Amino acid sequence: MFMRFAVGVLGVSLPLLLVFVEPLLFNGQPFPRGSLSAYYYSGMRELFVGVLWAIGVFLITYKFVDHSWESRLSTLSGCAVVAVALFPTGRPGAAVVLTPLQELLSETTVERIHFVAAGTFIGSLAVISYFFGRFGRTRRRFHYICAGVILAALGLAAFAGITGGPDKALLYAEVAAVLAFSASWLAKVEFDILLGRN
Repeated sequence: MFMRFAVGVLGVSLPLLLVFVEPLLFNGQPFPRGSLSAYYYSGMRELFVGVLWAIGVFLITYKFVDHSWESRLSTLSGCAVVAVALFPTGRPGAAVVLTPLQELLSETTVERIHFVAAGTFIGSLAVISYFFGRFGRTRRRFHYICAGVILAALGLAAFAGITGGPDKALLYAEVAAVLAFSASWLAKVEFDILLGRN
């Protein structure tokens, strides 16, 4: 139960730490990045990658032996978020050195894998929140609202990726999606604690 609670806390903490702590420690400019993934190229890289791995490993192993929708979706989302950590988004400029993986596969290929993995991750979070509402005994409307926020954020992210704007739309979409899922996840964990479920 603690691990389940911890993943929700990590999900809430990650975007807030990246957006608000990075300017304090490194460059002094609020909201300097256009997406959460762009923090890979910041002083917060280790935190970004480490937290994504922690969340991914938990989601993969969460109810892994079950053959339920919850197990399959969490495994898919866990694999997707690990891929997000492994395959970085495109560099913020030519002055930034390519990673060895980008040199091996090409920056474009790595970025495409990143976008597919990120879309899969966010989309699966929306489905998980929806099913929390559909099969849960309480807070159904709350889970449905969270799923709707995640889907709207996914739509905004896709629009921003295609059109290149509006400014910071991708960052706002990613933050909204992660916070909405974390809220849904924590609400589910709280309900399970009240019922004494493991």
